[in-house]
Parts: sequence; structure tokens; C-alpha cells
Amino acid sequence: MTDLMSISEQWEQALRQIKAVTAVRINVNNLGEIEEIHILAGAGRPPKQIVRDIESTLEAQFGIQVDHKKISVAQVEEDQEGAVSLTEYSRPKLVGISLKTASGSAEVKVELLIGEKSIEGVAQGPSSSYNRSRLFVEATIKALAPLTMDNYLFVMEDVKITNLARKQIALVSVTMMASGGEQSLAGCAYVKNDDREAVVKATLDAVNRTIRFSRNNYL
Repeated sequence: MTDLMSISEQWEQALRQIKAVTAVRINVNNLGEIEEIHILAGAGRPPKQIVRDIESTLEAQFGIQVDHKKISVAQVEEDQEGAVSLTEYSRPKLVGISLKTASGSAEVKVELLIGEKSIEGVAQGPSSSYNRSRLFVEATIKALAPLTMDNYLFVMEDVKITNLARKQIALVSVTMMASGGEQSLAGCAYVKNDDREAVVKATLDAVNRTIRFSRNNYL
């Protein structure tokens, strides 16, 4: 694992040299293969150009060919002092979740309420019990994306249901990527009736402690 981490860090360091790129997170599988590349960049260059530069850099420096579908680019608008400006906010509330499974695959939908506006996030993947929990975190992040992508990029790290004081609790770890760097976030929620709802609430708990959602994005 140490070797994989050092290699991925080399890849990330190389991608940080690309013009307009401010933060990079590369997720790899147990074989050391790239699963996802998350990029936060300034607004000065088209995302397609940044993706092409990423593909070219990895192939030229490391001999790696990456499918462009594995690369996500979020761009941040900055004010004159280089700081992200956000206005007052209403915290997202969970209003509904759903899970559909078929042939070993799962589709998760999370519905949130921001003020009077409903927003949804959908995530798909293998239907193992652990991965379904991950999908609920990812769907929550995707639901928030239209509100936060102009300023932040969230990456799901881990999720766990554990016991605390003879009660079950959901724990979620998320990385927030911003122009100033990365920040590790953690959220928790007690499992009352449904562990899936607790996972979503734990994800919101992690996010709500750190950011303010701009009303202009959804009103």
C-alpha cells in the first residue's frame, strides 16, 4: 500500500503542474490502477482542455492511458482577493431515499430539500452491502454538487456503521478540495430506523460543518 500511495502521489504532483489546476485527488484500486481523478481548477481554462492536458501528462510522464470518463473537473470562481465568496445558507434536509437492485448492480437516489427547492443525487455501482453504503454517500454528494461545485469538490473516502454506547452510529469520511488545498471532514449520525438514512445524515453532518451554500445557486 505504501508503494501505491507514493506512486499516486507522484501522479498527483505531476497533475498539479498543469495550468489552472489547484488541487488533485487520485483514487486507485488494490491493483494500483486509476479509478477516479478529481480535479479542482480555476475558471481561466476550458475543462475539456484541462482533461486533455491530464491525459497527455499521465501518458507522457508515466506511460498511463486514462479514460476521460474517469476524470472530473470542478472550477472555482474567485474574487479579487482570491477568496471564495459565499452568502448565507439554509442547511439541506433529507426528504427521501431509494434503492433499486438488479443483476448485482444498485442504483441509489437521495432527495434533499434546500429552502423550498428539492434536489436529487443518483449513484450507481455494485450491489454489495458495503458498496451500497458508499453509494448513499456519493448520491448525497452528487445532490449537493450544483450548490457547491463552483467552490468545492467533495470526494467520498469511507463509511462505516459501528456501535457507540450500545447504539449503532453511521460514520462518514469525506475530503473537501478547494483552491486553498484539501481538508478531511467527518460526520456522524445515530441509526434510528434505517442505517441508509443515517449514512446520508452523517454525510450532511460532515459537509454542513464546513461550508455555506450560496442562495443564488438554488433560489
